[in-house]
Amino acid sequence: MVFYLIIGMIMAIYGGMNYYIGFWFWKRLGPKLPFLSGKVYCIIFTAVVITSLIGVIWNHYLPHFLQDGFYLAASYWLAAVAYFTIFILIIDMIRLLDRWLGFIPLAIKHKPMVSFVAGLLVFVTVGVLFVYGTLNARALTVTPYSINIAKQAGSLKQLRVALLSDIHLSGLEDKSMENLVDTINKMNPDIVLISGDIIDANRDTEPYELRVMEYNFQKIKSKYGIYASLGNHDYDEKGDSSYRIDRFKQAGVNVLRDSSVKIDNSFYLIGREDKFYERISGQKRKNLSIPMEKMDMKLPVIVLDHQPIDLEESRVAGVDLQLSGHTHKGQLFPFNFITSKIFQIDYGYLNIGNLQVVVSSGAGTWGPPIRIGSNSEIVDITLHFK
Repeated sequence: MVFYLIIGMIMAIYGGMNYYIGFWFWKRLGPKLPFLSGKVYCIIFTAVVITSLIGVIWNHYLPHFLQDGFYLAASYWLAAVAYFTIFILIIDMIRLLDRWLGFIPLAIKHKPMVSFVAGLLVFVTVGVLFVYGTLNARALTVTPYSINIAKQAGSLKQLRVALLSDIHLSGLEDKSMENLVDTINKMNPDIVLISGDIIDANRDTEPYELRVMEYNFQKIKSKYGIYASLGNHDYDEKGDSSYRIDRFKQAGVNVLRDSSVKIDNSFYLIGREDKFYERISGQKRKNLSIPMEKMDMKLPVIVLDHQPIDLEESRVAGVDLQLSGHTHKGQLFPFNFITSKIFQIDYGYLNIGNLQVVVSSGAGTWGPPIRIGSNSEIVDITLHFK
């Protein structure tokens, strides 16, 4: 009952935002568009809104050849609703303040053309932002970190780590997979680590997407191989991921689920179950002390945890480095202000006593393939041991 109440509230808010945007634009642009009647405008706008709902909520009911197109259109429109609302609220707040303070000259604010220009300016600004954001999301960057760990790691003096997170593999990202693999191989890493969200969501195109991943990931070259923890998008509705994990293994990805592995007798790697697993499966993820129970704590300990949470647990347990993702650094400005409030660290590097944390903004995108105020990245970490 609570779930349906929440869904109903979300739909009501989304409907209200769309009505606000549609009415606002018609009031400003409609009078200058004599070829477009109010009825036709209403039909077109309603069709866009319904398409966005179909593309996100009922996408799996569509024929395969329509799924990606509807999902892409819906994703862009959801982002457009967010930015239209922000800009429209700013303009309406200025108008409201002017009623009280009267700072806009009368000669300007009573001209009909001013209202038209304001509407056109909002529409064009969002369009330009989307072009920039789309190109920016496709531009994969490499972000370097040099980190010292005050422990001996067998015979290793340093370790080159390529960190990926939030690939969100889907039909929209296939063309960038080859570039992703080429960039990793040019880094010549000792080990490739993935901190969750390899796949995007439960979609009928998933088998194809997994084949694309398998084909490309088998080309990745590294001394110690590829290891991953799971992210919230990697589970199915019941918290099971056996089918996907099997496909990940075929692609050369070793998945760690609340388990650890000792690599080259030099360092330990732990992969944690994502916190989201508890909600959908009803089972608690293991306390970090369990996979660390028989470890030689004189060796470095690295943890993969999709979300940058439970940092105090990692610090107390004696973890040296935690690698996370999930946040996308907000992906779209100004949502980075929200992620920075939710998480102790939503992007970059943090040192808490003996624990060091690196959070990636992710190699892919979720929802609209747009990045504004963030980058698609591979993290290049050079670990220096005692």
